[in-house]
Parts: sequence; C-alpha cells; structure tokens
Amino acid sequence: MSAEGKPGVWGGRIAVALDPRAAALNDSLAVDRRLWPEELALSRGYARALLEAGVLDRDGCEALEAACDDLEAELRTGAVQLAGEDVHAAIEAELTRRAGEAGRRLHTGRSRNDQVATLLRLHVMALCDRAVEGVRALERALAVQARAAGEAVVAAQTHLQPAQPVRLAHLWLAHVAALERDEERLLAAREAADRLPLGAGAVAGTPLDYDRVALAARLGFSRVAANSVDAVGDRDFALEYLHAGAQLGVHLSRLAEDLVLWCSPGWGWFTAPDGFSTGSSLLPQKRNPDLFELARGKSARLIANANRLAIVLKGLPSAYQKDLQEDKEAVFDTADTLERLLDALPPAISALRAHADRLAAGLTPDLLAVELADGLVADGLPFRDAHALVGRLWAAAEQAGVEPARLAETERLAISPHFTAARLESLTHEAALERRDREPGTGPTWVAAQLARAESRLGLGPGDPEGKLEAREDERVGEPRLRTSREPRTGGARSGVSEPAQDAPASGGDRPACPPSPPDDAPVLRRARLSDVPGIATIMAAYVVDGTLLPRPVGELYQCIREFRVAVVGDEVVACGALRLLWDDLGEVRSLAVRPDHHGRGLGGALVQALIEDARVLGLPRLIALTREVAFFERLGFATASRDGLPRKVWTDCVRCPRRHACDETAVVLDLVPGASAAAAARGRATVLPIPPAAPPPGEARIRGSELPIVT
Repeated sequence: MSAEGKPGVWGGRIAVALDPRAAALNDSLAVDRRLWPEELALSRGYARALLEAGVLDRDGCEALEAACDDLEAELRTGAVQLAGEDVHAAIEAELTRRAGEAGRRLHTGRSRNDQVATLLRLHVMALCDRAVEGVRALERALAVQARAAGEAVVAAQTHLQPAQPVRLAHLWLAHVAALERDEERLLAAREAADRLPLGAGAVAGTPLDYDRVALAARLGFSRVAANSVDAVGDRDFALEYLHAGAQLGVHLSRLAEDLVLWCSPGWGWFTAPDGFSTGSSLLPQKRNPDLFELARGKSARLIANANRLAIVLKGLPSAYQKDLQEDKEAVFDTADTLERLLDALPPAISALRAHADRLAAGLTPDLLAVELADGLVADGLPFRDAHALVGRLWAAAEQAGVEPARLAETERLAISPHFTAARLESLTHEAALERRDREPGTGPTWVAAQLARAESRLGLGPGDPEGKLEAREDERVGEPRLRTSREPRTGGARSGVSEPAQDAPASGGDRPACPPSPPDDAPVLRRARLSDVPGIATIMAAYVVDGTLLPRPVGELYQCIREFRVAVVGDEVVACGALRLLWDDLGEVRSLAVRPDHHGRGLGGALVQALIEDARVLGLPRLIALTREVAFFERLGFATASRDGLPRKVWTDCVRCPRRHACDETAVVLDLVPGASAAAAARGRATVLPIPPAAPPPGEARIRGSELPIVT
C-alpha cells in the first residue's frame, strides 16, 4: 500500500486498498528497504535489456539510468525516504516520478517474484564476501597470538580436565583451522547464490528477447537459472548462507568459551582486556569478559535463523509463495550479527596478553601419565597392560597425597618393576612435545609448519599455504622454536587491512629491528622475480599485522609478481611496490613497503617513480593510491581526490576490506595525461557505491544498505 493509502501495484485488479491491519502484516518495506542499492543496480541493468528488446528507446534508457543515479545520491544522503508496499514498488514509483513514461515501462517482462530472487542473490553474494573477509581478519588475530605465544607450553584439556601438554600456539591454531572451514562454507554459499533468476517472470518465463547472459554479467552473476519455476522458488542459497553463519556462530562460541575460561581466575592465562571488558554494577572488583560471553550467546541466534528458514521452506509447494517474504529477515539478522561479532572479536583477541607464570603453573606431572605408558609400550608391554599399571600408580599416589614420582619406591616397584626413580624423573613436558613432532601433532616443528601455512594464506608471511606441512631439517633438532622463513621476522600488535603506501615506519605495534645493512651496500631497484616472493611477503607481513597494508596471500603474490618492483641488497629484498591495473584508464600504486632498517634512504620514492614510468609505458592516463601518508605522495606530484571518483578501486579491492564502512585513508591521484581525471569524471557515475568515510558528517545518519557496494 502506498503512503496515500491507495492500492499497490496490483490496483487494477483489486481497487480497494489493504485494510491497515492486513497491510501491517503484508508490507515488507521496513525489512527489505536495505535492498535499494541492489534494486537500483538491477534497474540500470534491466533498462539496457529493455532497450535491447525494443521496449525502451535510447532516450528512455538514458532517462532511467539518470533517474537511478539521482535517486541513489539522494538515498545515500537521506534526502529522500522510500514509501510503498516493498522496496520494489517504492523504487519503481520513485523512478517513474523522475523518468516518466520510461519508469512505467521498467517492469515489462519481469515480476516481483524474479525481482526479489535476483536482489536477494546479489545481496547474499555480497554478504558472503564480507563474512569471508571478516573471518580472515579474525584468523589473522589468532595467528598473531600464535606467533606471540612462542614456545609457551600449556595443559590441554579434555572433559575440562588436564590432559596433555601442548604448545599454546597449537591451541590458537586449532581455532584458525575451524575458521578456515567456515571460509569454505561461505564461499560455497556464494557460489550457490551466483545464478541469475531474472527472466523467470512470475513462474513461466518472459516473452522478451534479450541477452540474459549479458544481463547476468552486468549484474555480477556468472550463471543463469535454467528453470523458471525453480528460479522464483529457490532459496537454497539463502539457507546455505544461514547454515554457514550458524556453523560459524558455533565456532565463534567455542572460541569465546575458551577465552572466557582462559581469562578466568581458575586458569589465569590471560586477563580480559580493557576496552573489551565490563565491570559489575555491584561488585567493584569485577572484570567481566562480556564481549566473549556475548559472542558465545549470539550463536543461538545464528542457529535459530537457519532453522526458521528451513522450517518455512519445508512446507512450500514449487514456485513462489508469499511465505518466502520471511527469508530476508533471517538473512539480514544473521548478516548484522556476524558483522558485529567479526568487527569486535579480532581487536579484542589482539589485546590479550599472556601471563607466563600462570601458563607454566598448569604443567603438572599428571600431564605425563600417557608418556609413562608409552614408555612401557616401548619396553614391550601391550598398551592396555601399560595403561592399567600407570592408572594403578596414579591411584596409589593420589591416595598417599603425593606426586607419583614421590611415592615410596617400594610401593611403586610393587605395582611394576618398570616404575623406577630414573624412569619417572626422565619424564618431561618438553620430551612429550618432541615425541609428537609430526603432523598433526603439537611438536615444535609441526606447530611452526602450521603457523607458517596460516600466515602465508592470510598474508602474514611467506610459505606455501596449499603445500604439505613440512618443516626444515634444521628445525627438527636443537632448541624448539617457531620460525616460518629464512627472513628476519617482524611483528606488530594489530590486525588490519587498509592499504596506504609510504616510506616511513608504519604506526602501531612494536617491530624488532632487522639486522642493519652495511652502509656501503647500496640497494638496487629492479623488477621482481619469483624468488623474491618470500622476501616481499615477509616485508609486508608486519604492515598487514598493524593495519597498514591490505593482506595479500602468498599465492596471490605469485600470481601478480609481474606487478612488483623491488629494492634488493645482494639477494635480500628490502623494499617493494606494485602497480595494479584497475581498468583501461586507471592504475594503482599499492603494496609499497620498506623494511624498517632501510627507512630514510629514499627507497619508497624511488619505487613509486619506477612504477610511474611503468604506467607511462603502458599508456595509463592516471594513477591513484589510497594512503594515510598524503604528504609523501604530494611530493611525488599526486593530488588529493574524492574517493567517489574511484569506482574501479571499490569494485576490485574495497569490496573485500573489513574497513570499507569506516575508511580512514585519503585518495590521491596523478594525471599522466593532462585532464585524465576530469575526463573520467565527465563519463558519469558507476554503479558501485563509494566508500563511506570513517564517520558520517555531524547530524547525518548512515543509511543502512548504502554500506553495501553494488556489483556492476
């Protein structure tokens, strides 16, 4: 029902407006209004299909596209409010008001049935992309904690009882392994959504003749639906997203439960961090890990959302039914819940600091019982016999109130002649770890291999993220250590994904200085080689951790190594930078990083100049960068620019950046051809929304939905 109380888009058949009580149940604009960006993208794309089919002429198509641009700008600033039965009717009414006859023709050959399926698929694809990046940000925070854990050994629990000694890093990496599976489920849900249903009409298809594959490509789909009945009724993709969200919620809950326990006085491994903990309204001494408790509780909401849609779907016949209006509320709630969780958990985990004394306090002799049993097996006893003998020894020690090694020797030897003082004294936690130094155990080499794999996959270091977890032979002997490469390891305290370019130390986090190079060792600038990838990854890792650079997994670095220039001293990479082609008229300077011990030598500027020359050779009209180091780029000839004019950057990178809703970087541009930026602006707006600023202007509320980039 419209704002004036008139019948909706079906008014030709039913002339009486809905009873207000029925309208309260029927109308969905309050829920689906956040789909207006996708509705406008669809309107733009479908206008071209109508032009192809002869329904619109060129003027009508252009009028509709201009109306979409104007409406998008006004919705983004809050200058106009939508009114109507749902987002489809509301947008159509606004476009008709602005484009006239062309707006009245926009619905030709389509139905709200295939419309809503198309919008929801687009939305779910974007939600999956966002969730994957949020999960990766959390994985990076966990990997940084695993790196910080070093060689710390703790008591692993089963049944919440001390079981065996493990590396603390091994426990952190267990959660990384679970979250990697969540990435796979979210990507599978995205693939399920990647199928254009438009053209199905209400149920039987459309009589219009246009290129559906071309329309799919314009909207960002790689496939088209083949059956019109299934196309309008299918919500499997939404259910897969909700189930992926529910499983992710379970993993977040289990992680949160570990953190609640580890921060409790009973464990005392960590202290609930300031800024992410609360106090008590009554008890002044309390420090409550409420954030982790809320993460644990939110899993119930995520599980319920998956169940509610499954229950709706199981009772429906084929094709579209009004019951399907219930799909969006569950999807939106899961998206909002995941976004809040994945925004808050990484910095909270990064803020945790371990208490070494409390970690060590849990390393009791009980953790070595199975080591004693395994030793008896090595002497030839069947394991069940060894298990029984060790169990009797522990029971006797418990009854005597002493540790097993302190039990009277006569009593020990009466249980088994194997229980000599020398054997019991030889049991150590370190030896227990060394005996399990093979995949997938907790020994030093294999924990280091797990960490190297995780870091390389997450853009935190070199290595092979898809290779077998193998370690170097020199790491299998001597003192246990965690190491991932031949390069000096630098580290930081925060995880982040924004990407400036600079020639100065990045802010945030402490980095151990790399060994200084001899003064007469002059760096050489050259194109990157495959052998440079580990060095590039190592230099970038610290800046990824502290939020300066966008994470780039090692596999991606190999794929785009031809974009890079490097500065080397001997065979050692000390600085790097890349030129990424965004479109035929635009390139970007990115991944510019200088090793801390080489700051101040002009390497950043020299690399940017080399990349500028590469752009000139390619005939690129202009270059951009997103940076916090504006003065550095201004010295090289760049000028600040509006991010609204950089849609290709938004499309290719910012869509997967967790900071896309609060970007604190400045866009800078360099015209290699005079007037290139002005010419690009004159070509008109793209169908990708610009990146929102870090905070909305005073008095301006952010419109929900404008946070979501639209795929062209």
